[in-house]
Amino acid sequence: MTDENDVNESEEWVSKSQRKREMHHRQEIGEKILALRASQQEQLNLPEELMRAIEEASRIKKNEALRRHKQYIGKLMRDIDLAPIEEFLNRQEHSHQINTRAFHDLEDLRERLILGDNKTIGEAIEKYPAIDRQKLRQLVRNAQKERRVNEAQNTSDNKQGRALFRFLRAESESLNG
Repeated sequence: MTDENDVNESEEWVSKSQRKREMHHRQEIGEKILALRASQQEQLNLPEELMRAIEEASRIKKNEALRRHKQYIGKLMRDIDLAPIEEFLNRQEHSHQINTRAFHDLEDLRERLILGDNKTIGEAIEKYPAIDRQKLRQLVRNAQKERRVNEAQNTSDNKQGRALFRFLRAESESLNG
């Protein structure tokens, strides 16, 4: 007879539901890896067999076959350390959120500049000390004029507003390196 204490002490007993949760977690990570671009996948330094399975998944079109293949990818991931992969995926997601927030902040600044608040021009100059003030004021005037013309003619051309946004984005990128 076997006794519960005879189980290899180096292996800790894990319930079936816990193993299933871990398997689903691996599959979710595998799906996130599948969603990455090929250049990002290469940065993960995954085992060759797993990389082949990931490349093969991109060629599978049938839903059920793709589901089974994702399970296979999860199975291949049993033997690798998930911590560096999860860290990489979190960094990717976090950088996307930061970029989106910065984009929205620039859009907001552009809109406030076009609405004509002189305090906002001072805020932009304070935020970007190396900004070409004359060019900023000229772009703001052009965008304001274009908006007035568009409202009068009931059109939606926003060429000058986009030029102002590109200028602000270039200043932001030069400041942030």
